[in-house]
Amino acid sequence: MPVINTLRLSLNALRRHWVVLMVGYVLVLMDPFDVGSTTSKAVTDAFDRMVSPFYTLDLRADSTDLVDVILIDDPSIKALSSENVGYLSANDWPLAYSDHLVLIDALRRQGYGTVLLDITFYRARRLDDSFNELVKRLDYFREHLGVNVILSAGANPDDIEDSMQPLVQAASAQGLTAWSGYADAYPLGHEFPDGTYVPTLAVAGYAAFCAQTGRPGCENLSEADSAWLVPEPKGMHLNWGMPATRVTAATGCYAQELGNAWSELVSVLFRNMSGAEALDGNARQTCPPAPTATLRDVLCTGENCDKFFDGNRPGEGRIAVVGVSLPSARDLFDPPIPGRLPGVYLHAEALRNLLHYGSDYFKPIGLELNLGFIGQPQWTLPVDVLVAWPLLLLGMVLLSRRVRKWRWRAENPREIPELVLETGEILLALVLLIAIYALAIQFNRTPGPLAEVIGLIPLLIIVVRKERKEMEHEKLRALTDFAGCSKQPGRRRLPAN
Repeated sequence: MPVINTLRLSLNALRRHWVVLMVGYVLVLMDPFDVGSTTSKAVTDAFDRMVSPFYTLDLRADSTDLVDVILIDDPSIKALSSENVGYLSANDWPLAYSDHLVLIDALRRQGYGTVLLDITFYRARRLDDSFNELVKRLDYFREHLGVNVILSAGANPDDIEDSMQPLVQAASAQGLTAWSGYADAYPLGHEFPDGTYVPTLAVAGYAAFCAQTGRPGCENLSEADSAWLVPEPKGMHLNWGMPATRVTAATGCYAQELGNAWSELVSVLFRNMSGAEALDGNARQTCPPAPTATLRDVLCTGENCDKFFDGNRPGEGRIAVVGVSLPSARDLFDPPIPGRLPGVYLHAEALRNLLHYGSDYFKPIGLELNLGFIGQPQWTLPVDVLVAWPLLLLGMVLLSRRVRKWRWRAENPREIPELVLETGEILLALVLLIAIYALAIQFNRTPGPLAEVIGLIPLLIIVVRKERKEMEHEKLRALTDFAGCSKQPGRRRLPAN
């Protein structure tokens, strides 16, 4: 009987709130004016910013922060190609093959054992005769010095012409750096129609690093493919760290001193609520999440060098991810932290996540049914959203009814102002939201596509207010029926004890 009563109550609740239910489906599935996607991104970014203090603390605690970003920027090219210095042959982008060789060799001498190049070489340039020299040196680094050099494969290795194959063979591996259809998830790789599987740049770097160092904790990432309730195509949700404190002064960013993770969480929560993106009063951009140096810092040998490499900080076996920070590259994206960053940080942060979590990296919760079997086009049915939204609505209804009944059962209840009641209703919605996030974090999950459903919390507040009115009507009807029964002929009210 209790199960039947609960089921009947649930069906009645859905019938009473069918308008809100349909409005929610329209906002999420049809996404008019990009309301749903915008809300989903805002909720997901807030989630990432609130997790970032603890993620940063964990990186420092277990020494998995092994990744440094090396930026090739215009000031470095200009300074290193001048006649007085002469480190670089090219005075503009793209660099000569010999310049890449100089950079890789300098990183090797700084102690880096793995170098990831977020730079795609599509064809050998005819006007640059240093190509063969680069190939020979990469062969030597790989065979005799054990240095891993991972090249970018772009979106498809088949796009790389045959003239570039000697360089590809000389490198340790290739990794994809461009893809489409993965939303905000970082893919582990892609299987092409001919059956070949190519990992992404971060995954290729992770495999090479683990094979080189034999580091305890390196895992087979294919185990993550068997995870339950993972949307297709599979991907990794990136945790983003707080702004790094070990950053070269050449970036001109604001590096704040980090405190306790809980105090940082309070600060992040305030920024999420206030919408303030700038952490510095002078509105300077905050520093990127990964330790960062520029090309000029790597090749600097004078007394006025930046302190980034003081004390041989990189050490043996560390990883350098080399990318371009040039306006002409147009390779920018918007991470959850303030400001836009070059795309190289996407691969660097993915590698940091893999080194820290292994195959237990954060995965979005999701379940979609592929309807391709009925013909073209290849439609998918978002089962997770279709099921989660009514369950979320029912959960809010049942929770609000329990709180209201508990209040009515209290002795000598005082009259509660309407403003206090409405505040309590909002708190109920926030408690439900926090519970969902806390449960997701326990299993290294993120709401994923369900973030759009969580963005419908304002609709749930409307449901709670309507349910409160419904319960007041139910109570009034019960009192009226009781009074009517007591006045019927032949019935006597029993005296109270």
